Amino acid sequence: MVREIFARWDLIMQGRIIALIVVLTFGYPDLLIAQERSSSAPSLPMSMQTGTDLTNKCLGCHNYREDHHPIDIAPSKPASYPLPLYEGKIMCLTCHIEDHSSGSLKLLRGGPFVDLRQFCYKCHGEGTYSKIDPHVMLDSSGNIQNVNGRPVCLFCHSVMPNPAKDRTGDVRFRADVAFLCWRCHPSMAAPTFFSTHFLVKPSDTMRQFIEAQEQKLLVTIPLVPRDRITCSTCHNPHQKGVILYGPSAVGADSEHRLRMPATKICFACHNFH
Repeated sequence: MVREIFARWDLIMQGRIIALIVVLTFGYPDLLIAQERSSSAPSLPMSMQTGTDLTNKCLGCHNYREDHHPIDIAPSKPASYPLPLYEGKIMCLTCHIEDHSSGSLKLLRGGPFVDLRQFCYKCHGEGTYSKIDPHVMLDSSGNIQNVNGRPVCLFCHSVMPNPAKDRTGDVRFRADVAFLCWRCHPSMAAPTFFSTHFLVKPSDTMRQFIEAQEQKLLVTIPLVPRDRITCSTCHNPHQKGVILYGPSAVGADSEHRLRMPATKICFACHNFH
């Protein structure tokens, strides 16, 4: 009886060892299937209106719904759309390619581009954009202006803000704040800003310091999205008179639209003492 048990155990162990060798050599079967499907999927769709949607593959690294151009959108005239669509909708690979070694900044199709806005103008009319200044929000009577039949606020916001009660955590944007800014502004900040500040999440200690400074200096230092540093952390893009809450209104129409003077803005986050 004992010999039979050991014999069975020996067979089981031999089987596991063989299976382990196969896995280490060839990989798991389901992983192999996934790799084969991925490698067989074309980087460019077979037609301009259909293609293999690899959005879920992008999601492994990118939170596209908060960081990039809105997706799952069906253009009004799909037949004349200049970029690939997936089941008639704008998805990740509408604008981007998979090849991370292509040299195209942001992996944009047809790149590299000297000015990223040139890519945007493939779909968005340059003349239409040049007539819009989203920083000028009020008309001569102090009312919110309309652009193309909609309040100018919706140029950046997905939901019309309520200036009487909304605070930083209440407002909703059409896309990532920096993405919205770069529609009109090329990346103007110094390279060191992008390596040390941009989309960096402050430590808990710094967050506490920022909150104390907001109370002390009566200014709002918004960390969006997801508590990270972005363009609007230091800049207030609004026209004076749009925001009613005092601390959040600071910096409106100021030089460079900074929430505090350039000589003092660093002290809102950094404790140099």
